[in-house]
Formats: sequence, C-alpha cells, structure tokens
Amino acid sequence: MRIGKARYLAPVAAMVLLASACATGDDSNQDDAREEQASLPGEDLNPADRDDLQDGGDFVWALSEYEQQHNMHHVNGNKGDVRRVIAAVMPSASRYDAEGGFAPNENYVLEYGVSEDGLEVDYTLNPDAVWSDGNPITWEDYEATVITRKGERDGDFEILSTVGYEWIDEVVQGDDEYSFTLKMNEPFGEWPTLFSPVYPKEYMEDEELFAEGYDKDIPVTAGPFGDVEFDDVASRITVHKNEDWWGEEAKLDRIIFSALDTSAQAGAFANGEVDGFYLGYDAAGYERVKDMDDTYFTRAVNHGHRFTALNGSSPRLEDKRVRQAIALSMDRDTLANVALGAVDWPITGEVNRLLRSSQHGYQDNSGDLGDRDLERAAELLDEAGWTLEDGDEFRTNEDGETLTLAYVASEGMDLAVDEAEMAQQMLAEVNIEVDVQQVPANALFSEYVTPGNYEMVTYVLVGTSPYSSSTKGNYGMPLDEDGEDWGANNSKHSTQEISDLFDDLAVETDPDRYAEIANEIDALLWEEVVTIPLFERPGFYVLKDNLHNWGEYGLAADYVYEDIGWAKED
Repeated sequence: MRIGKARYLAPVAAMVLLASACATGDDSNQDDAREEQASLPGEDLNPADRDDLQDGGDFVWALSEYEQQHNMHHVNGNKGDVRRVIAAVMPSASRYDAEGGFAPNENYVLEYGVSEDGLEVDYTLNPDAVWSDGNPITWEDYEATVITRKGERDGDFEILSTVGYEWIDEVVQGDDEYSFTLKMNEPFGEWPTLFSPVYPKEYMEDEELFAEGYDKDIPVTAGPFGDVEFDDVASRITVHKNEDWWGEEAKLDRIIFSALDTSAQAGAFANGEVDGFYLGYDAAGYERVKDMDDTYFTRAVNHGHRFTALNGSSPRLEDKRVRQAIALSMDRDTLANVALGAVDWPITGEVNRLLRSSQHGYQDNSGDLGDRDLERAAELLDEAGWTLEDGDEFRTNEDGETLTLAYVASEGMDLAVDEAEMAQQMLAEVNIEVDVQQVPANALFSEYVTPGNYEMVTYVLVGTSPYSSSTKGNYGMPLDEDGEDWGANNSKHSTQEISDLFDDLAVETDPDRYAEIANEIDALLWEEVVTIPLFERPGFYVLKDNLHNWGEYGLAADYVYEDIGWAKED
C-alpha cells in the first residue's frame, strides 16, 4: 500500500503553510536558501551597552522542561535547559564569541595557555572567586572534575563522557592553591572546552553527592546569580542576583526560568507571562506572535540541529541494513518543509552533525542515504530478513515477529508528535509498523531515551562550544569494557573507526584537516545511520524589544548573564 506525500501533512496548519514554502527539490530555490543561510549573522542578542540598561528587574525566561538533575557531568544532566540555568550560577573556565574564538573567563580563570608541544596546559585562577558556602574555588575543585570525568572514581558514577579528560595524565598544583598544570598524555587541541562547568570538589568525589547533590537542588553556586529556588507546583526555577559576586554586577535582580510545553510558550509570551522564549519552528506560535508590537525577533545561525535517533541496541535495529532502510524511507524534504517553511526559515536540505553552516568546512555528507528511495529500502529489508508475506500489512522475520518500532514523542511538543505520525506513514510505505507513543516531556529522556526504552525519537543536540570532538560522547563507543555504559550516546551504537576519528579530531590543530576529519566522521555516522539529521536548528528567539543581550548566541554557546537586562526608560 502506497501513501501519497500529501497524506503526511496531517496537521491542517502544516498543510496550508507548506503550500507557500519553497520546495527543496527545486535547485534554484535551494540555491536561494543556501544564500540566505550564508547571510545569517553569527549571533543576534538585541545588544546594548551595560550603561544603557537599568539596574534591577526580573526576566521570565521560558524553558521547555522542568529539569531535575542539574549536575551536568551526570548522564542525566546533559540537557540544554539544564545548561541555561547552570551557566547563570556556576563557574566555567572559557568564554567564546560568535566566531568561535575563545578566552579565559576571567571571573574564574585569570590566565591559561598550552605549551608548544601541547602536553601541558597552565591555569591561573582568580583568587576572588568563592563558592556560596564561603570556600575558595581552588585547583582541587578542578582536579576533582578531572578524576571523576576520567572515570577513575571507585563506585557507580554515571558520568556523561570521558571526552577531553581522558587525555589528562595528572593535575599538578602550581605555586599556590590558585594555579595548576594539566599534564597531557597526548596534545588535546580542544583544551578550552575543559571545565565547563565546575562543581565543588565534594560533589565530584562522593558517589551519593554526585548523583543526588544537584538533583532538584543547586546547593552551592558561584556565579553572577545564585540562591536557587525550585517551585515544583509552578514548574519554575528562580535564581537571584549574587550580592557577593566579584565580577561585573548583574543588571537583573532575578531570572525566573518557567517550564512550559513548547506549544504553550507563544501564548504565554502574548499574555505577558514570559519575557522571552525560543520560537524555533513552532508554526502556531509564529502565527500568534509575528505581528505583535514591541517585540524583537532574532535571526542568526543556531548551534544545533534536529534529527531522528535510532536505538541501535534494539533487536529490530541492530542490523545496519534496517537502519539504512529507515533513512531511505524518511522524506527529509517534507519533514524540513513542515518545520521550517511554517516559520519562514531557509530550507537548504543540508545539515552536518559536527559543523554549523557558519563554520569552516561545513558541508552535507548524506550521500545516497539522504535521498528517499523506497525501492532500495525494501531491498535492504528483504536482505535483513524482514519480509512481507502475501496478505500481510507489515513485515515479519523468520520467527514471525512483526517489524514494529516504538517512536516516542513529547506530548507537549506539537512538531514532535507530527514528525512521529508522518514517519509512521512514511515507513508504512515499506511495510514497517510504527507505534507512536506520546509521553510526558519531563519523562522523555529520563524514562525513555537515556535508558533506551525506544526505537525512534526526534530531538535536538545543541553545541556547548565551537569545537566538535566533545560530541564523541553522543556518537562514540561505550565508556566501559563490557560495552554496556553508552554515556551520552542515546543511539547506543557506534564503531571503533568513528571513535578513533573523534580522537584524531581532538588533537588536530590545522583548520583544514580538522574540517576534513569532522566531515569524515559525519559521513560514517550517515553510513551507520546512528541518527538521521533533518535540518539545522533555526536561531529564532522572540523577546520583548526592551530586553537586551539575550537571544541567539550561536557559537558563543552561552550568554553573559550579568549583561542581560532591561533598557533604561527615557
């Protein structure tokens, strides 16, 4: 049974808006989209000088989830919404700009640098930096991070990944408690990515504190904001201006992170309940706010991409031929058009897992697997032993098991549900059954994605620095010898070649060779179909026009929280 493409566009709004969107199959339209994408700036923060901002005020910031685990080194803390909160209240060693340049974050690190042979990295810490409990931030906090992230602690530490830290042999104290040197066993070209963030040493050293200390709590802070309050009833996290902050004084009194379903954020903004939110590709939200007065819309390159992840540990997806058949059955053009055409964003048909369109060497590496080919998909499924018997609607194997895939989607995000239902119809064309399961947003990762209780899911990865080797955690081999601890790799599949290339990327300093390796990795990830990239995420935020230094930060990866504020009144 074949289902025509129009059937995929189940949401009425999507059907209407798609009609006016450019078709990605038209080369001239694709060229126009690439040209528009190339013209996008690296960031768009509605900038203003600190002198032009008022002192005080609250900023209500919409997040999509009310997160629990706020230890970002823990496997369950690897979330964009967690980072937005933690970056306001915890130390990080580096600060980036929109072009990908880096410098020490002098609030915490006065100086740092690497030796010519790349085997030593020196740090001089800011002696004014203190934890909210009054203890100084010393080299021992950094050392504790290294030991834990290397996986060298006794006990059950569910670490995110070992990337970067695995290159460190030891941490050697300098002349005092505010200096130290990393002794590397190999040069690590992306050393500025280390120590983002840093937690007090006791929360890295103790197994229970590592798992539970920052779970629905942020007990010790050291940022321009602190004194964190969790409100389970309102699903809000509030951070207060740190009156003991040693850096530039925060302009705001409070930032209130309000967790709302994605589909509800535009309405909350229109009603004055939130002051800013990430619009992205919310078609209904765009229609709600696009004509509002006193509103600022950002338009820049975002440091993330949207994709469908396949659980390679599932018995139904262990065979690469099945995963490739799924990729060949997915109509990526339609999925991108439904998401991006609805919000007037350039649709290029291209995406790269490791490099953004604003970065050197960016290219699409999808090859044949990026184009829809139902005939080849059916052949691969037959070869893999999933055949279609006469009179059956779906494929079965020699044991009579039906090829049924559990596709989980956040019930609070309309696009995610639409994507799942469209994929259900697309895969039905090659006689794969898809069971769409709508699950609570705050349970999607903790109960389904991270533990591997799914076969398909669509979500976003957002970069935490301009570098790419740290994404080894998302795509590399297991962290343990038994091959059971996949860390941040939610697809639970990789190859040794992919992991080894990530290691090569980590030590490469030549930008041309770096881009070449990154593209080699991306091509292999396509071949293995670890994920199916859909499109580069739009840098499309909506905020009140008198709110400044907030919006799309691109490769900078974070905000300067103390500079966010409201314009002075005339």
